[in-house]
Amino acid sequence: MYKMIVCPHCNTINKANLEKLATTDANCGKCSAQLRANITDISSDKLQKIIQHAQLPVVVDAYASWCGPCKMYTPLFEQVAQELKTQADFFKLNTENNHSFSSQYNIRGVPTTLIFYQKKLVFNQSGVLDKKNLQQIVIDSAKKI
Repeated sequence: MYKMIVCPHCNTINKANLEKLATTDANCGKCSAQLRANITDISSDKLQKIIQHAQLPVVVDAYASWCGPCKMYTPLFEQVAQELKTQADFFKLNTENNHSFSSQYNIRGVPTTLIFYQKKLVFNQSGVLDKKNLQQIVIDSAKKI
């Protein structure tokens, strides 16, 4: 099973083997920089590419920089991402910079949590989710298809 990781140095999308990633660090295939499985703030173009190639559910926090609830949601989203890093790919998307994505997925309020699995949108909800609910939704997302 592979996890999609965006290089923090050159923004190249890399596939990292989950088994190897658990025991060793991975390096970017383009620039050789060390990859970390951190949450990446990503553009809609790169996100669409990841959705097409991801083997794990892709969880997206669509946010705006001026949004108070978005700022409150970020630490919770990051905590769940760390706890479930082997079960899903987690990304943040700034809706102010990605208007076409917001239109395509009918995002009317932020934060909005979206989950894609097997190239399909399986979850889309506006508002702040609590930790337990977000964890369960991520775990259940692979079962929806």
